[in-house]
Amino acid sequence: MVQQYLGKKHEYGIFDCISLIKDFYSQELGINFDLPTYPQSRAWMKSFSTDTVEKLALQHARKVKLTEAKDYDVMVFKSDKTNLVIHFGLYLSPLKMLHIEEGGFSCVSTLSEYWMSKLHMVLRHNELV
Repeated sequence: MVQQYLGKKHEYGIFDCISLIKDFYSQELGINFDLPTYPQSRAWMKSFSTDTVEKLALQHARKVKLTEAKDYDVMVFKSDKTNLVIHFGLYLSPLKMLHIEEGGFSCVSTLSEYWMSKLHMVLRHNELV
């Protein structure tokens, strides 16, 4: 199911870590959700504090522990230095994620020590509970 999302070039507002999740949920899971307007550039991070994301997310999802994560749960990563979200990914078992980073291409990566140290929360959409 994730194959068609691999190898796509990052471009803010066209295909980035936010739009990857939104597109995947819509096209593969039939789940649509609205997001607040945010800058289509690296400045998007300033629009998403952990509190803002949690408040928005909990309208449509619930938090789960990483040990309870299932395929397609949304992973939220935060900065070490601020309360800002820096990345989103889709959980894939076991301990992998589908994601795309600035300047790169979408891929499946192992949840490395780096990403684990930045993991803020894992969310499961209410329609997947």
